[in-house]
Amino acid sequence: MNRAFALILFSLLLIANTASWGQSNDLRTVVALAKQAKNNGENEKAITYYEELVKQSSSDAYYYDLLELYLAEKDFNSAEKMVRKRIRQYPQRAEFLVDQGHIYSVQELEKEAGKSFDKAVQLALKDNWTTRPAANQFNKYKYYTYSEEIYLKARRSFRNDRLYQFELANTYGWLGKTDEMMEEYLSILGGNRSYLQTIQNLLSRLLNPDPDGVQKAKLKEILLRRIQKEPNEEVYSEMLIWLYIQDKNFTGAFIQAKALDRKNGEEGRRVFDLGTLALLNDELSTAEKSFNYVIELKDSPYYFQSKMRLVEVLKEKIIGNKNYTKADLTSLENAYQSTIKELGKSELTTILMRGLAELNGYYLDSVQNGITILTELINLQGISNFDKAEAKIELADLYLLNDEIWEASLLYSQVEKEFKYDRLGEVVKYKNAKIAFYTGDFYWAQAQLDVLKGSTSKLISNDAMDLSLLITDNVGRDSIIEPLQMFAVADLLIFKKDFEKATVLLDSIPKFFPFTTLQDDILFAKYKMSVQVSDYQKAAVFLRELIAGYAEDLLGDDALFALAKLEEEEFNNKEKAMELYKSLLTTYPSSLFVVEARKRFRALRGDKIEQEIN
Repeated sequence: MNRAFALILFSLLLIANTASWGQSNDLRTVVALAKQAKNNGENEKAITYYEELVKQSSSDAYYYDLLELYLAEKDFNSAEKMVRKRIRQYPQRAEFLVDQGHIYSVQELEKEAGKSFDKAVQLALKDNWTTRPAANQFNKYKYYTYSEEIYLKARRSFRNDRLYQFELANTYGWLGKTDEMMEEYLSILGGNRSYLQTIQNLLSRLLNPDPDGVQKAKLKEILLRRIQKEPNEEVYSEMLIWLYIQDKNFTGAFIQAKALDRKNGEEGRRVFDLGTLALLNDELSTAEKSFNYVIELKDSPYYFQSKMRLVEVLKEKIIGNKNYTKADLTSLENAYQSTIKELGKSELTTILMRGLAELNGYYLDSVQNGITILTELINLQGISNFDKAEAKIELADLYLLNDEIWEASLLYSQVEKEFKYDRLGEVVKYKNAKIAFYTGDFYWAQAQLDVLKGSTSKLISNDAMDLSLLITDNVGRDSIIEPLQMFAVADLLIFKKDFEKATVLLDSIPKFFPFTTLQDDILFAKYKMSVQVSDYQKAAVFLRELIAGYAEDLLGDDALFALAKLEEEEFNNKEKAMELYKSLLTTYPSSLFVVEARKRFRALRGDKIEQEIN
């Protein structure tokens, strides 16, 4: 009935138009009807349309749509008849022989299928124009052994071993022949190193995940063999360095990078880049060796940068360790001072001067020295406005640390005025709102935070939202303002790292105001202080107390996510972390932490995460 109706409708469409079939409006109408029927699962109706389209047009698209429909309906006779006609019409196109073989294969007529496939392979080898379409057609139906055969035979036939390299590598991948795939990709590089990044991207999909390291080990074996066989083909050594980095083997990468650097006279460029990458990955030993290697070259154009990076390494080794001594801090201070003295005070060394100011202000209890250093930096000739602005922000932070609140606010305001429409402007606007909060000017703070809620910076907008909600919940007609005032002062003490006084003040709030709504905020503040002194066990206790007693409050999801991260990163409890991330996803589906929690949960489960989950 459907098919008959479709035929009648089709006929009416032709009668209604006096123009020939070739007119585009008629064709587009029928094509649209055919696609609609196919998409709706009305296969009989769609077949009628496509049969007429195939009669009137030589387009492959209509042919393949119709073939798909025939196979879906198991109308093999019609499918065979159409394909045989296509073969007669286009005897030089091997892909139609593949279609014929596929029809037989679907019917489990393997002997007949094999004959068609063999004919297709022979025809495909006639010239380059027939090879690729035939192989693509085999791949379409997942007959990968035949496409492999075509590529290999074509190479021999055309006497060119570099033909169809990417295609063959992909085919090896589909067949699960990973060793051959690796070899093929590396052969591509041997002929053209411009594909280096492309090949690295393709291989990274194979190597991640690779929990047992089997694929990495095999690729290493292949690379070492090629390096030995072709010592002048440096791209294989570059690939080995890349592989070592993928495997977090920075020591091996350093050995290879140093060898290449010496061989090619690269003046430390490759080793410097490796050192920078090692520093970013907290591989401090390799970073230190890399920068020292460049420094020892003396005349390297990377000498200057390596000297500065070496100080960064020392800073991470001492400050990052958190178990540093006064002597360690003095050693770091001397490194800063000697490097600044050698390289001079200029725009290029501003990062060193800022680092030294930070060291004095936050670790050596020499806030005034930090203020002096930053003031000198701001007044240096040739310093960009942006660098000056960043130095002013850090100087304002030190003023705040030194209880010079209004001086701090003035500097923040200067930067805000100059960078009103920049990220820096939003940063200092938030910092000024925090000053208003510290000093109890909650309404002015609220006004600034309302503006920042729409910040392009996710971090700033989230922080502004959190502080705004804290004020809103505790300042109002029925609220007592004193608890929030005490909490604000404690928050300033936390900023100044005076954790002892801050704790005493926080503990006093519920004593004086037992019905305060700040209980969750107090616990979360204690958690943050504990993290800053690396007391993760105590931090976890505060989070668990918050979750147990105040899960419905604003910080419930914050506490759950923070506890999950502690379990994952500090306690190495994978199962517990997964449990907590899953709990957050179900309990707080609208939380800002949902995306990150889902990503972390899937990573812990072993899923391959290629892009951010929205």
